Amino acid sequence: MINRVPLDRIEAAGRAVFEEARRDGRLMAFCVVDEAGDLVYATRMEGTPGRVLRFAINKAYTSAIMQRDTITFRDEDVERNKTLADWGDPRFTHLVGGVVIRSPEGEWLGGIGVGGNETHRDDEVARVALRVVLGG
Repeated sequence: MINRVPLDRIEAAGRAVFEEARRDGRLMAFCVVDEAGDLVYATRMEGTPGRVLRFAINKAYTSAIMQRDTITFRDEDVERNKTLADWGDPRFTHLVGGVVIRSPEGEWLGGIGVGGNETHRDDEVARVALRVVLGG
């Protein structure tokens, strides 16, 4: 178990991300961070550029620290006329593909980040990974 999320589920989520990526003909990265935003697991498909993994890590970090999905964080900032610079954390991102991990009881556990696909698919694939992590 890594920080209250079983390793076997994290690894299964990574496999699910890569299955989606192969179906789409894309190279993707997947990671999980804990509630403090610290990296607990990261992997990328062979041939995936390093920047894709770095972006996925920043997506997971943002979701964990802000306790919201990156798509929600982005949309809320647009509504409030805020930019990433307003938050003062250079690791925050508005890139889509980060989702917060909450247990079924609502306990905040961390974040998942994926990258390498089209914007809407990064969000969809991150949610596939989240379902697997949560055992669904």
